[in-house]
Amino acid sequence: MSCVNFTRIEALIAGWPLEEALKRAEAYKKAGADAVLIHSKKSTSDEIDGFVKEWKNRLPVVIVPTKYYKTPTEHFQKQGIKMVLWANHNLRASVRAMQKVSQTIFQEKSLVNVEPHIASVNDVFRLQGEDELRIAEKKYLPQNDLE
Repeated sequence: MSCVNFTRIEALIAGWPLEEALKRAEAYKKAGADAVLIHSKKSTSDEIDGFVKEWKNRLPVVIVPTKYYKTPTEHFQKQGIKMVLWANHNLRASVRAMQKVSQTIFQEKSLVNVEPHIASVNDVFRLQGEDELRIAEKKYLPQNDLE
């Protein structure tokens, strides 16, 4: 398994001009980065587009379009961006879902209308690697003589 070494450039987030972002990207390239992650808090991809145009693919570019989510993925592909991180959307979706479930439980004082819309306990165990745990228990825990 190989590891990709990239660093997040915060110059645009901090309000610095494009030139500063490019200067930092070049420094990371010289230091041995495999890719650069350029970040923007603008609601459009204009800053990212400007960076990519000036950067001229000296290293692969990684982006996190949390704020400029309306930009189609095809646009990033045409720009030559190599990786898009959909950073926190699953976390944010889970927060919304937990709030909705909690509200239903609170209002109805029941789980009846919640249970069909949530993961099963078996799914939770599967995600936790229950099978691996059972194997480890058999290997490392003392066996009960009554079994």
